[in-house]
Amino acid sequence: MSEIKKTLLEEGKKYGWGLILIKRKEFKGFIDSLLTRFDKVRLLDVGAWKCMLGDYLRQLYGDKIEYVGVDVIDLPDRKKEYEFHVMSGDSLLLPAESFHAIVFIETLEHIVDYVNALREAYRVLKPGGGVFIQSVVCTEPNALHDRTHYHVLHPVTLSRLMMWIGFKDIEYSEGANFAIWGYK
Repeated sequence: MSEIKKTLLEEGKKYGWGLILIKRKEFKGFIDSLLTRFDKVRLLDVGAWKCMLGDYLRQLYGDKIEYVGVDVIDLPDRKKEYEFHVMSGDSLLLPAESFHAIVFIETLEHIVDYVNALREAYRVLKPGGGVFIQSVVCTEPNALHDRTHYHVLHPVTLSRLMMWIGFKDIEYSEGANFAIWGYK
């Protein structure tokens, strides 16, 4: 087993990675906003882990969301009914303008080149599509304790970076973990 896979599996057990962390109100508002723009939303979950977000979206929206997951490792207990690719968020081997939504839920801080990950998200988003990012805020002790974090993030500086890349209509919600979203 590779060292990165071993570390990810250890840290995943310790921190209980999964849907419990999601800022549900903000995320639902983001998806609802996209469904006012598009009849159906093709969504890319960067850092999909076990693809649990696919089930959550199916419960809320039925077939209005087409879920696709990517992660740097494939887990044997991953939900197999969803399209899934092994790749890093900073190098999305996917066609340009092929998704309505890209989500990084507790993921962006784990990607070495997070600036390029945001550029890649912008590239694969359709015009009018959006990105949703959730992360632990840089002032929280857990931001530094997880050995798989390469960065600590803050919504104000991240919104500046997103604007520089080209995202617009950026909003965020702060807390111990924050959510930020914007559109192409």
